[in-house]
Amino acid sequence: MTSVEDSFARRRPRFKFVCERCGSLSIKVADPVTSPSTTLVECARCGAVRGTLGELHELARQSSDLFEF
Repeated sequence: MTSVEDSFARRRPRFKFVCERCGSLSIKVADPVTSPSTTLVECARCGAVRGTLGELHELARQSSDLFEF
């Protein structure tokens, strides 16, 4: 891995788009408007933790016109 790839990997949020347990894309958060960034985001199908609200917000800030899995 190059230093650029290593740097990108460290900055990239660890939020899981696809649930590793059941393969679902749906998520649930109790109260996303008033919850702190440390609130856990769960899979809406099986309840597995997919990441934090802060990681999800970071992904939204980093978005561009292109999206790749």
